[in-house]
Amino acid sequence: MKYADLHIHSNYSDGSMTPEDIIETALEIGVKNISITDHDSISSQYIVDKEYCGINIIPGIELSTEYDDIELHILGYFFDVDNSELRQTVERLNKARIDRVERILFNLRKDNINLSLDDLKDDFKSTVGRSHVAKAMVRKGYFKNYKSAFTSYLVKGKPAYVKGEKLTYKEAIQVINNAGGISILAHPGQIYKTLAVEKIVKDLKFYGLKGVEVYHPSHSTQQTNSFHNLCKKHRLIITGGSDFHDKEASKDNLIGSYGINEDLFNKLINSIK
Repeated sequence: MKYADLHIHSNYSDGSMTPEDIIETALEIGVKNISITDHDSISSQYIVDKEYCGINIIPGIELSTEYDDIELHILGYFFDVDNSELRQTVERLNKARIDRVERILFNLRKDNINLSLDDLKDDFKSTVGRSHVAKAMVRKGYFKNYKSAFTSYLVKGKPAYVKGEKLTYKEAIQVINNAGGISILAHPGQIYKTLAVEKIVKDLKFYGLKGVEVYHPSHSTQQTNSFHNLCKKHRLIITGGSDFHDKEASKDNLIGSYGINEDLFNKLINSIK
């Protein structure tokens, strides 16, 4: 079990558990530090104001961004939850997400898949996205499982796909840094142009990136070692997390299954100080 799991999603984005349930689970298994990093949302961050014995809760968010048509996710930590620029940014992104989903639902109706925004509300409290649409398609009997619903209609090139609004990587880093936080490149192993990772990291560092999520369930041992060396080479913070969403669907990346040890966590804290 890892000392710190810094990448967890709650039901305020596309996770299934409440922030309280996440904390209870982390306490049960002995994780000492967690961050709930919902997509484009800080609605779950009320939890950082509550005191829990035996666990430290770090403010977190995961922002979707673009870099030369490459999708990048930027994690933010230790920011001021009440920062006005950050709040205005996530509010704008949430409105754009609702608009996108409404256009997706319009496209689905062309194929006699009739869903409304209300049909999705059982699954989300704050941000809404394609995952909520796929779950509703299964719940309403249009598909037998989530994967077939998602891949048949909601990925690029499929009938209902609509491109979402994203911040530029510069905007994402700036808004996190301006809120007093640090910005981290999430799961670089998922960048489809793998050979471009070092160039991307160097460019992002120039604009204020502070670290890289080295430990992630999607990374192979070779990738993990490569990203670890990349951080050392460019003097970047090393972070990690399970990217947990759902305990039923995520058997291989449960809370605490990925993250960083006490030594790396202390280096993270010292770098901030």
